[in-house]
This record gives sequence, C-alpha cells and structure tokens, in this order.
Amino acid sequence: MSTFFAAPYPTIKVTSVLPDAEFGDGRKSESSVDIKRTMIGRVITYIKTSAKQTLTLTFQLTRMKDLELDQFIQSFHTTEWQLTLHDGSIWRAKLVGEPIKREAFGRVDFNNDTTGNEELEVTLTFSAEKLN
Repeated sequence: MSTFFAAPYPTIKVTSVLPDAEFGDGRKSESSVDIKRTMIGRVITYIKTSAKQTLTLTFQLTRMKDLELDQFIQSFHTTEWQLTLHDGSIWRAKLVGEPIKREAFGRVDFNNDTTGNEELEVTLTFSAEKLN
C-alpha cells in the first residue's frame, strides 16, 4: 500500500500519492511526566497524556516526484493534512520541522536530458493525531 497525503483537512481537495516510507519511520508520543517534591519530601508525579504523536517519515523519491511533493507542501504547509500510511492507519497531521530534509543519493545520467533519474531521500516530520 502507498502513502497518501490529502489536504486541506477535513475538506479534502488535493491528494498526493507517495511510495511507502522507508522501514524505520518514527513515532514518538507527545505525552510527558512531571515529577515534583513537596516541602516534606513526598514525591508527586503528574502525567500529561496527549493523543498527539510526532511522526517522522523518510521517502525515496525520484526528482519529478520530489517536485510534485514540494508543490504540495508549498500549497498546504499551513493547513492540516490527512495521512494514510502503509499500514492503513489514518492520521490528522500538521507539518512541523523546517526545513524539510532532502538528500540526493542516486546517480544522474548527464547524457540524458531528463532530470527524472535523480533520486532523493526526503524526510518529513508531522505532529499528528490518529483518527482510526
């Protein structure tokens, strides 16, 4: 299954389809633990739970697909997105973490006039809440 980016959430107008994120995509809870000590030495623990998670997704894209993703990001970077990941989970997400990390790793054939052969590794970070 592919990864789908749809924006703006909830009234979807544009959808972009990307290949699956690389193995090792990250999910981190945004919950926190706060430990306090009273004046008599008792320990009190406050746990702040949050349904939000930080998603870090890394994609290997051709140059043309990267240009499409860049245009999608420029159009919708301030709005919330709906992400459908490779495992079928659906997330309401907002893009965080500027700048977007891009790293070229494929060879470019300079004898060929097309630039679509170049491959890039693109890393996106989202603050997201799971919908299903």
